[in-house]
Amino acid sequence: MTKLKPTKAFSKTLLAAVFLATAAVTAFAASQPEGRRGGRGGPHGRSEGPGMLFRDLDLSEQQREQIRSLFEQSGSQETMTRLSELQRSLNEAIETGADEGALRQLGSDLGIAQGDAAVERSRLHQATMQLLTPEQRQEYEELKAERKKRMEERRERFEQRRQRGRERDPDSF
Repeated sequence: MTKLKPTKAFSKTLLAAVFLATAAVTAFAASQPEGRRGGRGGPHGRSEGPGMLFRDLDLSEQQREQIRSLFEQSGSQETMTRLSELQRSLNEAIETGADEGALRQLGSDLGIAQGDAAVERSRLHQATMQLLTPEQRQEYEELKAERKKRMEERRERFEQRRQRGRERDPDSF
């Protein structure tokens, strides 16, 4: 049996779905009162998801409530459930050897759902940004730039480790 390799488009689609799921969860977490957040994450116990930047903005209780309301009204949970179900169906179809037409249809359905989710995420982000004060928007942009820099540094370290591994074992993928 020929092993199917994920296409670049499929990989991007999957990455977008994971990003969207992270964004939806983190937007909701950002709207939670301080005492309800828990768990581990990135440095200092913080997660690095897109919505986590809001945690550092010293939101008022009114802003938290408004963000929570936006999230609940957005339909993001339904969108995330739909994405998850479509991804699960596609994975099952791949594993059971479904024909190319079925795989293409499932991939297309997943792509459409991801597009819908991206539009919803953009609307939610824009509405959330409108709730911030000018100072909070400025701080948000600074935090976003810092996070981008950290992610680039991590990517560079990963590439360096990967390159060292290839030098030691040139037959590895």
